[in-house]
Amino acid sequence: MKLLKAKQLEVHPPLDLETYMFLAQVKGMEGKDTVELLSYWSKWAPSLKVYRLGEKKGYVLAYLGQEVDMEVDEIWDKSPAMGFKLEALAQTMIMGVMRYLLPELSSTKCAPVPKPNKILKRSLGKIGLEFSAAGALNYKYSTITFFPYRGGCELCYLKPSCPKAMFPKMDDIFKTNNPG
Repeated sequence: MKLLKAKQLEVHPPLDLETYMFLAQVKGMEGKDTVELLSYWSKWAPSLKVYRLGEKKGYVLAYLGQEVDMEVDEIWDKSPAMGFKLEALAQTMIMGVMRYLLPELSSTKCAPVPKPNKILKRSLGKIGLEFSAAGALNYKYSTITFFPYRGGCELCYLKPSCPKAMFPKMDDIFKTNNPG
């Protein structure tokens, strides 16, 4: 039974306010809001787990523990606005890990999700993770992608259901038939 070697990595990305503001859909932030976000960032940092699976070619994954899932859910129930902000913060942390490990990922590129094959599922199971046939890990704030970087959307298992892929082709929308 083949398994991919799992190695836990220590990755602690800095808070990328630009990514956060994009995900939280805010144009600017006050100092007190930034301080509050930084307090959650520091609080959640120990819950961040990052693994590399495989040797030369394989996968990298990052996730925040169940305690973060529960905390965001509780806050969401009390204040949907704050819950939304904290969900964006959790997503920013996961994206920060991916961009740190895969510099090829920019704000315009996604980390493609691999197909949940038997070897990958068994290897993840050894470290306590489940990878569903739908392409999701069993943690709300998590992702898995190819390592080293191998390409974008064309490799993604989730491509048929991706919101980005659902947008109509915009290449010709602003072109006119006027030659001049």
